[in-house]
Amino acid sequence: MPSSFSIIIPHRDCPDLLRRCLNSIPKRADTQIIVVDDNSNPKIVDFDHFPGTDRNDVTVVLTKEGKGAGYARNVGLEQAAGKWLLFLDSDDLLLPSITEVFDEVINASEDIVFYRPKFVFSEDLNRTSTRGGSIYNHYIDEYFETGNEMELRTRWHSPWSKIIKRSLVVEKNIRFEETRYSNDVLFSALVGCEADTIAVRDNCFYVVTEREGSLTSSFCQKEGELAIRASVFFRSQRIIQSHGYPIDESLAYRYMQRLLVTDRNLFKEYFSTLMELTGYSRRNLIRRLFETNSRISKIKRKVYAYYITLI
Repeated sequence: MPSSFSIIIPHRDCPDLLRRCLNSIPKRADTQIIVVDDNSNPKIVDFDHFPGTDRNDVTVVLTKEGKGAGYARNVGLEQAAGKWLLFLDSDDLLLPSITEVFDEVINASEDIVFYRPKFVFSEDLNRTSTRGGSIYNHYIDEYFETGNEMELRTRWHSPWSKIIKRSLVVEKNIRFEETRYSNDVLFSALVGCEADTIAVRDNCFYVVTEREGSLTSSFCQKEGELAIRASVFFRSQRIIQSHGYPIDESLAYRYMQRLLVTDRNLFKEYFSTLMELTGYSRRNLIRRLFETNSRISKIKRKVYAYYITLI
């Protein structure tokens, strides 16, 4: 039977969580599951009993490049045969409602269908996490209240909790960036902007978990991380703007405020980029960057920001 759904799961060094993830996926004749291992440590992973090898609906691809989740997802895309794509992180899981979701979406005409995500702690699935949950569900609330698709198309930076038509990805040649951080931001921006039509559902099938030590739980605390994330973010904003959508000024300002105190050269570079994207003058942009700070901090940062953009 031809595959209607391809579920792509990048994995590295968390076999127990991957097993939990796979156990949450129902066995269906029309579903293809692709696990791409990103050069896991053999001291952590038992490759003779790799999770999923006991299921005939799971294809396990072992890579040795160690290029990260973006590369692993791209490898999975090359293997995908389904009409629809679902990206699932190996430490996340699906709810039983996925069966009804698949049955409902299989003949949908839209390019992307968004669903509400649920956020919990990996060690206690009954404990709610606040990691990004409110903002994604806010986008869905906003859509149902106003019909505005902009935030869903341009600010849903993760590939999960949405089902994407594979033909969109193939025809537009959209791939994940092979970077250590934010590998999914440009992919999500491109599919959102290139989709002809989208749909939004008020139910949930995807559970996002938070665990200690994961890339997102220690956001921008590792060496070189801020530079990579900022580079990806500002490139994504150029793409979004080129498709006629407004950039995310609020998040841009957050990046700039961090760069101001950590990397003067990058601050200057992206200050110029932000002036170009917004059309603001130097003085107006500096005012907007720091209008939410306390008065003393605001004055000090304004002076410093103005100074370093001139030298």
